[in-house]
Amino acid sequence: MTTLLLYPPITDPTSGYHSLCYLETYARQHGFDDIDILDTNIESFLYTIRPDQIERIRSHIENRFQELTAQPELNAADQLELFHLWKAQSFDFDRLPAAVQAMRVEETFYDYSTYRPATELILSWLGVLSLFGYPGQFSGFSLPVHGQFNLMSSQDMSDPDICAKIAAPFEPYMRDVLLPQIAEKGYRTVGINVTYCAQLPFALTIGRMIRAAFPDIILLYGGTEVADVWKYLQRKSRYFEIFDMADACVVGEGEIAFTSLLETIRDGGSFTPIANTLFHPKYGHTLLEPIIEYGGIAELPTPNYDKLNWDLYLSPHNYVYYSPSRGCYWNKCTFCDYGLNFESPTSPWRQNPVEKIIEDLRVISQKHKYVYFSVDVLSPALLLSLAERLIEEQIDIRWGAEIRLEKYWSPERCMLLKASGCTDISVGFESGNQRILNLINKGTQVGKIRETIQNFHDANIGVQVMGFTGFPTESLQDGLDSIEFLYETKDRWTFGGLGTFVLTPGAIVAKQPESFGLQNVKAYENEDIARSLYFEDPTGVSRDEDREKLKKAKGKLSKSHFDRPWVGGIDTGHTMFYHDRFGVGIIDELDASRKFSDPQTVWKLNGTVQSDIALYPIDRLYNKSDLANLHNADNKQGRGVPGREIHTRLAQQKIARADAPSLKRFFLRSDGTLYPFPETMLEFLLSFADGRSLQDVLDSVAADQRKACKGLFDHSVKHHFLRPVSVAADARVPQLQAE
Repeated sequence: MTTLLLYPPITDPTSGYHSLCYLETYARQHGFDDIDILDTNIESFLYTIRPDQIERIRSHIENRFQELTAQPELNAADQLELFHLWKAQSFDFDRLPAAVQAMRVEETFYDYSTYRPATELILSWLGVLSLFGYPGQFSGFSLPVHGQFNLMSSQDMSDPDICAKIAAPFEPYMRDVLLPQIAEKGYRTVGINVTYCAQLPFALTIGRMIRAAFPDIILLYGGTEVADVWKYLQRKSRYFEIFDMADACVVGEGEIAFTSLLETIRDGGSFTPIANTLFHPKYGHTLLEPIIEYGGIAELPTPNYDKLNWDLYLSPHNYVYYSPSRGCYWNKCTFCDYGLNFESPTSPWRQNPVEKIIEDLRVISQKHKYVYFSVDVLSPALLLSLAERLIEEQIDIRWGAEIRLEKYWSPERCMLLKASGCTDISVGFESGNQRILNLINKGTQVGKIRETIQNFHDANIGVQVMGFTGFPTESLQDGLDSIEFLYETKDRWTFGGLGTFVLTPGAIVAKQPESFGLQNVKAYENEDIARSLYFEDPTGVSRDEDREKLKKAKGKLSKSHFDRPWVGGIDTGHTMFYHDRFGVGIIDELDASRKFSDPQTVWKLNGTVQSDIALYPIDRLYNKSDLANLHNADNKQGRGVPGREIHTRLAQQKIARADAPSLKRFFLRSDGTLYPFPETMLEFLLSFADGRSLQDVLDSVAADQRKACKGLFDHSVKHHFLRPVSVAADARVPQLQAE
C-alpha cells in the first residue's frame, strides 16, 4: 500500500519541517515501508521560477495592467490589483534565479551584501505571485490573518472559491505536477500536515483538487493547525464543512493515530474510533469531543530525514528539527495557549532520557550538523546533562533551542553549552516590569533576567528575545519599562523585540478574566475559529495616544533586519548559520555602514525610481493600509469581517480615471516597499544607478553641500536604499536549473 505525506504552502522555504519525518519513521517501524514525503511548499515555489512560468507571469502583468488602466473607473479591489501590477513592472526577473541560488552557496550566503538584496528580491517575488490570488496577500512566506479574506472565519475556510483564490499562485504546480505525480504513483492514501494557519487555505485547496481527481483516495489531515481549528471552532458541527474533503483528521499527537489509520486502510476494515482522531460524518461516527491521549516519547524511533529533498531548500546547509521533549516543564504562564494542548497552557511535560537523546543525535549528526531542538522549552537540568554528554561523546553539531531565563544559568554553565555546540538560544523574557511578570506567573525576576542574558552573551551564544506589551492591567509606564529594559540590554541580545498581547481561548487569562480585570471577553463576531478573543481592559492602556507612544518607543529597538525565516528571524536556520559563523558580533557583520565604511566603496541603487500610473495616481488608489483599517475598525467593535463582506465593501468603493496624467515619481526598494520621496532625494538616489562611491559624490559637490550629501548617504545606507557592491555579489553564481 503506497502512501504520500505532503507539506503544503505557504511557509519557510529554507528547510524541511520535521513532523512528516517523525510520522514516516514511526510508521516504517510498524511495517509501512512504502511512504513518500513531498514538500509541496518548496516545490511549488520553485515551480514559479521556471522560465516558462516567468514568461507566463510577465505576459499576465503586461496584459492585465493595460486592461485595468483602460477602464473608466476602478473599484477598490481593482485598485489594489493595479497597484501591485505597477510594482511588478519593475521587478528584476533576470536576477531572480541567481537570488535563489545565492541562498544555497556559502560564499554568497555569508556575504550579507549579497544575501540581503537576494532576500529582498525573493520577498518581492511573492508580491508578484500574489497577482494571481488576492493582490498583496502574502506577508513574507506567510499570510496575514486578515486580508481580503479572514483566516478566523469558518465561512471563508469552507468556501472553495476563497481558498482556491488564495492558493491560485501555486495552482499550476498543483495541476501540472502534483496531480499527475499522484496518478503515476497510484497512492492509496494521502496525508496532509498543516502546521500554521497560513497553510490552511492551500492545504484545503490541495485536498479538494485531489478529491475531485481521485474520488477513492483516502485523505487524512493532521498537524497543529488541524488541531487548532477543532480547538478554537465555536460550533464543532462546522468542522467537516471546512475539512469537507477529508476522511479523517488527527487533532492530537499523530504517530500512533496515523499508524492505526494505515492499519485499518491496509486491512480493508471500517474506521472505528481512534484516540486523537475525528472521522468525516459519512462514516457514521457521532462528532463528539475526541479522546485525547498523550503517549510516551521514549519509544519513538530516531527520526529519519532522508525522504526530504534537501537540495531544494534555500540554504547552504541542512537544518533539522528534533524534539527531545514535548510540553513545558513550567506550564504555568497565564498568557500561554500553545501547541497540542487542551486543558493546560501547553501539552503535558514529557522528556526523553539523556541516553536516548544522545543516541538520536549521534545518528542525526552523521548527515546533519545544524539541529534545532523543536520543543516548547527545555529544562535546565536536561540541557546541562545533554551538553556534558555531547562533549564527552564528541558529537559535532551546532544547536539552538528555546529556554527559560533561569538563574540556574551561571557563566560557567553557559560556557559549557557553548562548548557543546550551542550557537543561539531564544527566550521569552515577556516583560521588563516585575508586576507584569508576576501576573504572568513567569517565575522570573527582572534583575536575574538581565544577568542571565549577560552570561549567555559573554559565552558567545546569541540571545534572541521575545516579549510583549499590552498584558491586562499594564499601564503606559509598565509597557515603557519593557522597552527600556530591552534598550538598556540592546548590545547583549542579537535579535527579537516586543509584540502585542493577544488573548487566546486556552489561556488562563481567558478562563479567569475577572482575576485580571478583564470585561466582556468573547469571540469576535463572524470569527468563529476563535484564535484570539475580544476583551475590554478598563485599567490597562486604552487611549490611542498612549498606544502610539508605545509603538514609537518600540521603534527605537529595531535593528532593521528580516523576520522569519531569514537572518534576523527568531529560531531560524539562517539565523543559526550566521550566529555560528559570526557569534554575538553578528550585528556588526550585518551593518553595512560599519563594514563598508571606506569612502571608496562602490554603492548601487537598491531598487528603482518609477513613474506614477498616469491616469490612476498611486496616491488615490486603495491600498493595504486601507484594508487593514477596514478590519481594525470592525475589530474595535468586537466583530470580524468575512471575505464575502470584504468583497462587497471593496466593490462599492470606486474612483474614476483622472483627467490629466500624474508626473510624480516614487522610489521602490527591492523588497517592494514604496517611498514617496521628493525629487531632490530621487535624483540623489539615481546618481547611484550605475554604481558610485561616497567619495565620488562628495568630490562632485561644493564644500558647503558635503555635509548634507553625507547625511543623505548615511540615511540611504541605514534604510537600505543603497547597497554595497561586493565581490561575491558580482561573482558568477551557479545558475538555478529548472526544477
